[in-house]
Amino acid sequence: MRSTPCPLLRPTALAVFTLLTAAAQAQTAAPADKDNKLETVLVTGIRAAKDKSLASKRYADGVTEVISAEDIGKMPDKNVADALQRLPGINTATGTGGNGGYDENDRVSMRGTSASLSLVTLNGHSVASADWDYGDMIAGGAGPNTSGSARSVSFLLLPSELVSQVVVHKSAQADDIEGGVAGSIDIITRRPLDFKKPFTAEVGLQAVYSDRAGKTDPQLSALMNWKNASNTFGVMGQFFDESRHVRRDGQTRSYGVATAAQANAAVPVGTTFVSGIATQLFEQERKRRGGVLGAQWKPSDALTLGAEAFMSKLDASYYRQVFNTDFANSLTNKIVPTNAVVSNGVLTGGTFANTTNNGNTLQATYNPGAAVKTNYYTGDFKFKASEDLSVNGLVGTTKAEGTADFYEHYMSFRGVTQAYALGNETGATSISLPNGLSSSNWNFIRSDQNHTLASSVDREHFAQLDGEWSQGDGVLSSIKFGWRGADHLRQAYRPLKTGWPVNAAGTGQVDSGLPQIGWDGKTLPSDFGASLGDGAGGLAGYVPSLSPSTIAQWTEANLSTDPVFNRPASGPFRVGEKSQALYVMARLSGDAWRGNVGLRYVKTRTSVTTNTGLSCGAAGSRAADGTLITYGSALQASECAAFVPAGATLTTGSRFGNFFTMTTDSQGSELLPSASLVFDVSKNLTVRAAVAKTMSRPEYSALGTAIGNFQYNPASTPVSIASGGNPKLEPVVAKNYNLGVEWYFQPRSLLSAQAFVIDFDSLIGAGSSVQYLFNTAAKDPVTGVLKPAFMDTTVSQPISVTGKSKGIELGWEQPLWGGFGANANYTFADSKEASGNPIMGAARHTYNLGAYYEDERFNARIAYAHRSEIRIGLYGAQQSYAAASGTVNASFGVKLTEGLSLNVEGLNLNSPTLRYFNKVPTNTALPEQTTALYNSGRQVYVGLRYKY
Repeated sequence: MRSTPCPLLRPTALAVFTLLTAAAQAQTAAPADKDNKLETVLVTGIRAAKDKSLASKRYADGVTEVISAEDIGKMPDKNVADALQRLPGINTATGTGGNGGYDENDRVSMRGTSASLSLVTLNGHSVASADWDYGDMIAGGAGPNTSGSARSVSFLLLPSELVSQVVVHKSAQADDIEGGVAGSIDIITRRPLDFKKPFTAEVGLQAVYSDRAGKTDPQLSALMNWKNASNTFGVMGQFFDESRHVRRDGQTRSYGVATAAQANAAVPVGTTFVSGIATQLFEQERKRRGGVLGAQWKPSDALTLGAEAFMSKLDASYYRQVFNTDFANSLTNKIVPTNAVVSNGVLTGGTFANTTNNGNTLQATYNPGAAVKTNYYTGDFKFKASEDLSVNGLVGTTKAEGTADFYEHYMSFRGVTQAYALGNETGATSISLPNGLSSSNWNFIRSDQNHTLASSVDREHFAQLDGEWSQGDGVLSSIKFGWRGADHLRQAYRPLKTGWPVNAAGTGQVDSGLPQIGWDGKTLPSDFGASLGDGAGGLAGYVPSLSPSTIAQWTEANLSTDPVFNRPASGPFRVGEKSQALYVMARLSGDAWRGNVGLRYVKTRTSVTTNTGLSCGAAGSRAADGTLITYGSALQASECAAFVPAGATLTTGSRFGNFFTMTTDSQGSELLPSASLVFDVSKNLTVRAAVAKTMSRPEYSALGTAIGNFQYNPASTPVSIASGGNPKLEPVVAKNYNLGVEWYFQPRSLLSAQAFVIDFDSLIGAGSSVQYLFNTAAKDPVTGVLKPAFMDTTVSQPISVTGKSKGIELGWEQPLWGGFGANANYTFADSKEASGNPIMGAARHTYNLGAYYEDERFNARIAYAHRSEIRIGLYGAQQSYAAASGTVNASFGVKLTEGLSLNVEGLNLNSPTLRYFNKVPTNTALPEQTTALYNSGRQVYVGLRYKY
């Protein structure tokens, strides 16, 4: 990803420096009783947050990072991921799947691994997660390029107001929930009996301005807590209601190499050219609402009971318009570009005077029902059974659901003259339509008008019981033991509500007769693409812009609503996992040292349900007796009955083809030993070492993507070929090693170094396996007649590979002089699969820089976070990457009264442009090819906070 260079950073830095200086001058002018007031600030301010976080880190048994609520409250952290990105070894992503990033942190990864290898919990228990983006709900792709339906947790539903403390565990121990190979993140919410005062109330009211969208929206949060004077009963309520607008300008492009059929006098054979450019306008309104209700009761000194309910929903209605220019189509249709420039084997520009070919399309996607929600309900107890024995229990359920109400409409433009100029390859490409467009040339692209309802559900029921038996003052200080059980379900459903209607004969879809969609004369905004630079806005002002209501009305009026006819085979899946775990762990301690050693046993039963397409009984074809086969007829079912494996269910009548649904069951177990040692070399110097075997379960899409794309090739061995997911994929298993030193050289100060190695015994990678499968495309080797059968099949799919992530983390934080302080950290991660490819999601270099000022009245902070390029998957046959990126965030606050403060906060102040590219080593003319650029602008928050 690409960040806007330093000219935009300089005014930001100057503004923050001015605020810091003004705050320092205000401190100098403070009244004589400043010292007494300062003591109060030290309890609740930035410096108190440093004390609390460093104390938690220092006295932990393992390798941890800790963030407190006070620390989060002094930065523009709008969700928990915003705060986490400033910690060493942590990377964040603003988007998932293949649709690129936006302006808010969404996923978190650790130590050169993908986000799915880091476990996220709330108060030590699971939290269900889903996505608002339609493409991220279902399992898709082929072979190793499966996509969607990630196991990682979305932080979009976890606003920062929820947090009491966040603890990042970089080393594992036996009492940790399995699931985080690289580590785990535990978000600890506030509990009623933890508050200091009998009654506490907090209210925050802000306005957020998004400069790319040009809109201002309100944000509200509130908390109320009450507990009795004896601190034996308390209740808490917290809610949030946050709205904001998002606009993202984007450009995607693809490349080709001119074949003999495409080459001409201006474009020689072998010339690399831009084959297509898509200009994208994405507009969205996000509304995040929810809250927490909690209660605690201590009926005796030995027993504490608790209950908590949490709900968060993000309504994320959006409208995306994409105008596609197709230069490969022009070359294929023998259009010779004028003003063509070929430099070092690359066609860097030219004008294509098209006549009748369909070289341009407008794709409009309207999703008014885009939303995601999550909740959990838990009950817990803590019981001191005796002086030496304590028992804790937890039971709960969590559920998340993503939904889509997705209209998609394609229009084709014939005979449009188009031109491009490729300047800086890492920047946007200048595009233009010299002769403009005419709505009279609009045409439907048949079968590409549809209305999809989709949903993704993630649900888990869980229970756990933990005990700890104290052993006195010896080396063995206590023995901890416990059990946990969970029943997890992830499924996706993708019915197409509407599509082109079936014809009267029931043998196909109608070919014509539907009216063209109307156009009200609106065009893309005049400032579209300006943020991308390099002429990316060349289409602004005259490319048609359809209104979303027009698309919805046309679709509902003209397309079929038959749920069977519109049911696709690809995408839907169901993954069920039932797991149980037992553990025992010994806590050890002595003079100047402490540690633990333990063993966790985990057993998992997995059930994966997917669809497989069939080529039999196609509507419009004829049976052996000459009878015409129609959609959903008994004849269509009988034609396919012989090709359905035992235990599978046949579905017919869909315009996408017939398919069968089958369930694959598997089970496995893992022994996960762990040990850690902390040695206090001196009063201020601590050395840590930890080793553990860890595991994560595979991505749902890797398990649930249907095996398909069956081919029969007599030249291959074996002759049967297919691609898809792998329902029997083994868990990701690794050995995690840590060695580090921490020097607490003065109050609120730390200098640290941590070395780590994550040695993967199994990791999800690209490969193939030979399986005995039913090939619907198989033929009789003698006659060549279609003869589906079970046979050995080479399946391109995710498989278990080996790999290693190793590196070092360096950290420094320190108060400087007066109320000033600073922090910095750097992480180097060398993360590779056995093939030599970087591990998915791995950044080789990550660093953070920060500075703050605080006195009794003013506080200010500025932070810069940067990471190097990361591998994000396959784009076609090429490895795809997100380029290096950095963001600048800042905040300023002033205390108006004892409980009231004014705050100004800024996110993405450098307006970063996110860049994606492919590495194509076989193309010597252009080995690095930009595939996408996105810019969502800056966000500024201004508001008041009141605490009582």
